[in-house]
Amino acid sequence: MDSILHFLNTLQLDTGQWLLGYVNNIAMLLTVCLVSLYANDVIKLTKSTVTRYNFVIRVLCFVLITAFGFGFIVVWLSPLIAKGLLFFGKKWLTATLIVAFFILGTIADKKNQL
Repeated sequence: MDSILHFLNTLQLDTGQWLLGYVNNIAMLLTVCLVSLYANDVIKLTKSTVTRYNFVIRVLCFVLITAFGFGFIVVWLSPLIAKGLLFFGKKWLTATLIVAFFILGTIADKKNQL
């Protein structure tokens, strides 16, 4: 029994150490997934808000919100998510990632995007 626990502990540490080098990329991936889950709602709200305005204003609002708004959210939120992933340490990084992707999948399922 001790050898199994030692193996699992070593596996957990090794995968956490390996994932540690990619934590910023993984955080950006999670952020983009999260933004994409709510992008349709934001675009619908923007569309309903600027429908009565001129074509140029509508296009400008769309570009500002999608390019700069979503881009800003990704750039601002990614480091925070990276810190959140490392909150429990590298030993628990793999489990934290599995939980994070499970939460995103649950949100996607509830929004009928699966």
